[in-house]
Amino acid sequence: MKYINTVLLISFIFLFTACSSKEQVRINDKMNSFSLDNNIVIGSVPRTVKSPISIGLGLGGYISRHVGISVGTSIRPDISNDDALVLERALAVNNLSLSSLVKEEFKRQMQNDPYYKNKFVAFGSDYTIHLYVPKYYLDGATFSSKAQVKIALEIRIFNKFDEIIYEDIQENPTYYENNVFNENEILNSKEILQKVVNEALQKVIANIIMQMKRS
Repeated sequence: MKYINTVLLISFIFLFTACSSKEQVRINDKMNSFSLDNNIVIGSVPRTVKSPISIGLGLGGYISRHVGISVGTSIRPDISNDDALVLERALAVNNLSLSSLVKEEFKRQMQNDPYYKNKFVAFGSDYTIHLYVPKYYLDGATFSSKAQVKIALEIRIFNKFDEIIYEDIQENPTYYENNVFNENEILNSKEILQKVVNEALQKVIANIIMQMKRS
């Protein structure tokens, strides 16, 4: 009986280890090559967003000298999404395609990355990367006129069966101390606007690629 129990225990450990090993397969071990879907989707900018500040509302009264009742709630009013709207308008006025800028920067970094440059192909791969920008806006510093472009970028990798095998979302970090442009300069100069957008894309795409290497 003791021998049987020992055999069962060893079999259970072997089965558990085998299952665990299968779950730990990395996406980079699967993908010998991958390509980019050239249709970079840019999310539409909402005209209004919820205010970050809640307003409390309350109603109360006494039903006797010592007993009171109250009803309270809070609301978050809609406010104009100015920071995103002005950036969307500036890109349109200066004929800058955010979709094209994302695509070109992503390709540039992949083609120059020591790990991925031989895996990244134009077409004919079983794995395809899709990129989506859910939000982008102009972020101004609190105590100065400096501003920078903030971009959120989502990546999804599909296999040949259209199954998602990997997804992630990143946003470029905030470094106001390195900014040399204020909001008016960014919005009124095509050269400066393209420069700060490209800088934001360089950082967020670098973060995306770094996280891919860890997966």
